[in-house]
Amino acid sequence: MKIIHYVLLLSVLLSACATNPVSKQKEFVMMSEKEELQLGQQLAAEYARQLPLLPDEHPLSRYVDGVGQKLAQVSDRPQLFYDFHVVDDSTINAFALPGGHIYIHKGLLTHLNSEAELAAVLGHEIGHVTARHAVARYTQIQGYQLGMVLTSIFVPVPQALGTMADLMAQSFIMGYGRKQELQADELALKYAPAAGYDPYAVVSLLATLKRLEDIDKLERMDSGEKVPEYHGAFASHPETKRRIREAAARMQSVNGGIVGREALLHMLDGLPYGDSPKDGAMVGQRFIHPELGIQLAFPDNWVAKNTPEALTARVRKEKAYFMLTMKKLSKRQNAEAVLRSMFKPRYIHELRTGMLAGKPYARAWVRTSAPHVSRAWIDVSVRLDGPRAMIMSMWCPRDQRDQYAGQFQQIFQSFRRYDKARDGDVPRIALDRWKSGDSWQKLAQRSGQKLGRYTARRLAALNGMDVAAQPQPGTLIKIVR
Repeated sequence: MKIIHYVLLLSVLLSACATNPVSKQKEFVMMSEKEELQLGQQLAAEYARQLPLLPDEHPLSRYVDGVGQKLAQVSDRPQLFYDFHVVDDSTINAFALPGGHIYIHKGLLTHLNSEAELAAVLGHEIGHVTARHAVARYTQIQGYQLGMVLTSIFVPVPQALGTMADLMAQSFIMGYGRKQELQADELALKYAPAAGYDPYAVVSLLATLKRLEDIDKLERMDSGEKVPEYHGAFASHPETKRRIREAAARMQSVNGGIVGREALLHMLDGLPYGDSPKDGAMVGQRFIHPELGIQLAFPDNWVAKNTPEALTARVRKEKAYFMLTMKKLSKRQNAEAVLRSMFKPRYIHELRTGMLAGKPYARAWVRTSAPHVSRAWIDVSVRLDGPRAMIMSMWCPRDQRDQYAGQFQQIFQSFRRYDKARDGDVPRIALDRWKSGDSWQKLAQRSGQKLGRYTARRLAALNGMDVAAQPQPGTLIKIVR
């Protein structure tokens, strides 16, 4: 009877077909439009709780929504209500949920150089909605589930089904398959000119993404990380070079339109570059966090990276590491007690206490394993600030403690209270005019290499250019102050 039940279920599913709004062809799907819209609303409510979204009344949110609504009206599903949101973080990303919920991260927005490029991004994400790519992904995952259920008649697979809901939620943010991403590019080339925008912005946008990919790869290789090749279950975005070639090949069939370069640049003026102020920011080799009221600095041979979860760093191409995290405390206790609770007593050596930037701290050497180093010495400091413990860890192989102890001490001693007059603000986008004789290298030097070792490349990419290219004198450009 169980086998008959699943065979009947399979026959019902195979009959589920619907007309795709873009292709106008029948396709096998396992979700109705009503279910699609309901899923989008549920996910949007969840993401509103989890993601750092700019308020809808923020000028940048209103601007993005205004451009997005123009594109939505000329899309293949104009009857939907579209919602456009700005995610307040430095990620270079945009994504779409089922039913018309579109998100663009501030990190991507700051690297756009015209309203037409914004239209290209939003048109691409609208394309995912109109072509029902989320429904196709859902159908694919449900198909996996069904296959597992049918298999489980003969071979039990108790844990496999539990992962499917997680895969579904993650896949919307991480992107779709190669074929679907290329179709979304194609739809952006359709919707942008229909809304009055220059479709060539799709090509210039993809070129910027390629430059950012290249810089990221350079920085990761420079720090000593292994950079994986383009593969994996969620390596969904087609190689950017291929997307540029295919988009450029289709440009012959479309006409020009609104570019809106200065309109967009003026909207970006004053925005934080990279990290949100609430997460702190790297300024050259210094880390500042105005909200926590702290700052520290790294020696020149260290490469640091700040994320909302942690500040991490490592010595370039060597096995010495740093991590700064925050821990919420459940009860009142001193810094020494917090540190002792983290490790077994026999691992803790040379423990001392004192005051660090006006707050009590405990510090010790800990002999144990650590990320990337199985046998390590860890220089651990715990600094209390009300109900929070700030944990600063620096580690290296055990036989290299003497080699790095001086640098660990230098970082520790650089830790002090943040003072805006002395330490400056987080980096922000500012507008300037390109002057005769300027170069990206000269601008990088004048900024004090504010964006790290590849500041010149980053400033050029910020303006949609290669580092060897130069705007015409008088051209409005973005710099970082």
